[in-house]
Amino acid sequence: MRAGYLTGLLWLIGGPVLAQTGWMPLSREVESSLANAIHAVGSPVHTAIRPYRKSEIDALPGVDSLRPEAALKTLDRWAGVRNGRKVRWGPLLDAAGGFEPDGRGAVYKGGGGLWLDADAGATLSFHLDGMGWGQRFASYVDTFVRATQVTPGEGYAYGDPDGVTHYDWNAYVSWDPGKYFNFTLGRGRNFLGEGYRSLFLSDEAYSYPFLRITTNVWRFRYVNLFTMMNDIRGAKGVAADFHRKYTSMHYLSWNATKHVNIALFEAIVWSQGDSLFPREFDLTYLNPVLFYRPAEYNIGSPDNALLGLGLSAKVGGRTTVYTQFMLDEFLLERVRNGSKWYANKYGMQAGVHARDVLGVQGLSVRAEWDFVRPFMFTHSDTRQNYAHMAQPLAHPYGSNFHEVLLHVGRDQGRWHYGLRASMAWLGTDSVYSYGNNIFRPESDRPRNAQNQWINNGYSTGDRDQMTLFHGELRGGWLLDPNTATRMEASALYRLRTPHFGPAQDTWVFTIGIVCHFRERHPEQEVRYVIP
Repeated sequence: MRAGYLTGLLWLIGGPVLAQTGWMPLSREVESSLANAIHAVGSPVHTAIRPYRKSEIDALPGVDSLRPEAALKTLDRWAGVRNGRKVRWGPLLDAAGGFEPDGRGAVYKGGGGLWLDADAGATLSFHLDGMGWGQRFASYVDTFVRATQVTPGEGYAYGDPDGVTHYDWNAYVSWDPGKYFNFTLGRGRNFLGEGYRSLFLSDEAYSYPFLRITTNVWRFRYVNLFTMMNDIRGAKGVAADFHRKYTSMHYLSWNATKHVNIALFEAIVWSQGDSLFPREFDLTYLNPVLFYRPAEYNIGSPDNALLGLGLSAKVGGRTTVYTQFMLDEFLLERVRNGSKWYANKYGMQAGVHARDVLGVQGLSVRAEWDFVRPFMFTHSDTRQNYAHMAQPLAHPYGSNFHEVLLHVGRDQGRWHYGLRASMAWLGTDSVYSYGNNIFRPESDRPRNAQNQWINNGYSTGDRDQMTLFHGELRGGWLLDPNTATRMEASALYRLRTPHFGPAQDTWVFTIGIVCHFRERHPEQEVRYVIP
């Protein structure tokens, strides 16, 4: 009997499998070597829905030749990523140190963990990954962490300014009951959009429990995403005291032609209520085809509803242009009359991403503009705002801003060189809310001499506009393509210029082993303080 168990275990670990059935890591750095195949004209991939299916990416022409091997080939042997094993695993490692000359002095980040994938036949797969870190932040990130109590995208921050600890873990089980459907139940993050940012759903915030149902029919892909999220205000880090809220999201993607994709997005956010009016998951929102905004009007629901439209086009063989329009509340009459009504709440994005620019292999350029009106993503009941674990679910700056960014990168063998720069113009608040803090209700807006709310005259950048420049230059040598881990050096420069007072600039230099298995989020600014 024991010999039989051993034989079965060896078959599970070493037996061949035709295709990996799980999901790729949600990391553009991991995806970078495959970007040309994923975004090629005629590719069946719905590129705005991430993470990507491994089996779908594996089926693209020439993908195997695009994947680099690990620098230490024992990593690939341990992981089993190239020999068809049903169980694959590998280490996750961060070990970098640096210096902020005019700020905190020495900074560091040290962390470790592992990832594990397993296939149980052709239709069922499992995944687990986890990391823990000890970190001393640069001054601007430390200010953000003290204000929000969380590390950007990497969990609740425990400890003191000289050393914060935090952790993150993700897991899922993925099942394909037939040709057209996939059910994934787990904990992690999702991204909907073509851009570096997304006004629909980004990976900016911390991981969360979710159920994702994906339906594929012809050129259509339809995603139902149900999540459970947390409002951490007032809990002082005690997880049992976090206030729970739920979201139900739909994303319909149509590859209309080989070049054009059209997408519709909708989301509902609702709170679990309180002791007087408790509320759990609303089964009404399990309807897989309902457009919620009309239903909201019909049932008089107080829940937060948002709608979005996305469009992208492949131009030539190596360029994608894209746009998003996100709507919270909107009256066309109020837009036309130029009154700048506070409840005209919407956001827009436009961008272009080019690969192999000017015929230079491995050279990519992304330029993007993001614009979000005041009071967008908030709600009269702020427990239902568009946020999780004290961070926005869309753009990291929340609302009341516009931003332009430029990313230039070059992959040359194992070497990677990159420049990332962004400039943002952000509104600020006073004792009243001018719409930049998504954790303040709309009722906090200014009042006139008769103590009536001022409803008109709100522009992006109000009240006293500040500017924020963020630039980062980095270069590295790839160690492990499965986790995008590199030996890397970087120089970061940040200039914050408020309307009143002196400008504040920051330099940060770092070097070490950097793991990009999770997307990094260095562009942060304090827009609110979490009690």
